[in-house]
Amino acid sequence: MRAPGLYILGSAILFVTYAQLRIVAPGSLVNQFPETKGVVYGTTAPFGAPYAGEPLLGQLLYAPSRGKDYCTEDDYSLIEVTEGKHDSASPATTEHGDQKRQLVNVVLVRRGQCTFVTKVQVAEKKQARAVIVVDQENSTMTSQDIQHVVMEDDGRGSSVKIPSILISKFDGQKLIDAANAGEVVIELAWDIPRADPVIVDFWMSSGSQEASEFLQRFKDTVETLKYHLQFQPHYHIFSLPQASSPGHLCMDGGTEFCAPDPDGTGPVTGEDVANEDLRQLCIWNLTARMDADSANSAYYSQYFWDYVVSFAEKCPSRGGNGDAVLGQTCSSRVMAEVGLSQDDVLRCARENRIKFLREQIKNVAWSHLALRINGWRYSGPLDPETVLKAVCSGYDKPPQECAELLSGFAALHRTSLGNAVITFGTFIWTTLAMMGCMMTSCLLYKRRMTMSVRTVLREEVTLEVQMQMADYTEMMEFGHEQPGQRPSLSF
Repeated sequence: MRAPGLYILGSAILFVTYAQLRIVAPGSLVNQFPETKGVVYGTTAPFGAPYAGEPLLGQLLYAPSRGKDYCTEDDYSLIEVTEGKHDSASPATTEHGDQKRQLVNVVLVRRGQCTFVTKVQVAEKKQARAVIVVDQENSTMTSQDIQHVVMEDDGRGSSVKIPSILISKFDGQKLIDAANAGEVVIELAWDIPRADPVIVDFWMSSGSQEASEFLQRFKDTVETLKYHLQFQPHYHIFSLPQASSPGHLCMDGGTEFCAPDPDGTGPVTGEDVANEDLRQLCIWNLTARMDADSANSAYYSQYFWDYVVSFAEKCPSRGGNGDAVLGQTCSSRVMAEVGLSQDDVLRCARENRIKFLREQIKNVAWSHLALRINGWRYSGPLDPETVLKAVCSGYDKPPQECAELLSGFAALHRTSLGNAVITFGTFIWTTLAMMGCMMTSCLLYKRRMTMSVRTVLREEVTLEVQMQMADYTEMMEFGHEQPGQRPSLSF
């Protein structure tokens, strides 16, 4: 019997990451935003890492473009802007509360001509800690309109390490004018809605290596937080037009329940992935339980975590052979190892296939690999420490387990630094070992890189085809943009 009420959460409305920019000084600029008391609203880019729960205090810098629309490093100079304001060797500071805090550089740029990622990358190379993109001068979008826009990732966003937001031209011009006139101090915040317990929704595919790696690395965190954290899995299931030829992407040769093919011409198909997604949904719904002794308990399943991590290790979607690949045979073996009843899981899959999979198609995220915390769209990297910080900032009152986990990461960093000193003998043996590894690696490098590039291209093309086919179906059926869709801007 599945845990009650889980699919109520699954059908919740998606929220975007709204950025809040608060003007600290000067007061004359604050007065230009009387309705919001000096707060400017925008939308956060899906690339880069917002400082969840950690407000960023910075000085606003703006330099006019030299005709290349902030798309190249030689287009503008921040050094000229900071001259006369403070010595470049002594970063600006401000009195904030009872403390004097150092200000970081927050750079203003104009939208247009190149992608958002390009503009942020250029600013990042100029030592920016955050970027504010001001909408184009001919735009009519207000601050309310801007909050419903997605700043599109051009495919290179994974290399960006700083946050960025898009604001309206009306709000942006006021900031530009003030930055030109003197020093402007702002605070950027990405506050996660608070709750107890914290609810994390994770969209993934059982055939995704990136998703599997994250689950493996995040397992210890979830096992420590247990009933303080509800980790709700969702899966990337999609439908194709009935007239299409899906090949082996869909269940039973149909077009309704399909999944990405993780290995192209390899042994694992999209149909295998869709069936595995269904099995994992059943394992979650059959075994997730609340803590009977807690009034604010989340649903938690140790069986689910034991299974998905072991399955990822023993039943890979790529590179396996024989029965050691993603599929029902390998799944059955892992179920037995972790103590699950295969009969119960397969019965659940037969009885709930249509219901569970249609729910996945209906409840989609902004990406096939996405994370949401208390309804807040997480835009940072999928590493355990960063996600943990965001999760712990989402509690009304963080549990003691948060402090223990975060101190553990801090201790790990200190240990890494402390172990940096080595003896000469250790250096020699380490160098010899590294040379041996390098010789072996060089022989395999070309082949490995070729396979990796082909795999990435194949996944991108498959996803693009799926998206185009879905868009084509909507256009044929409705002839216009559907309610609730959020426009996406590429630059």
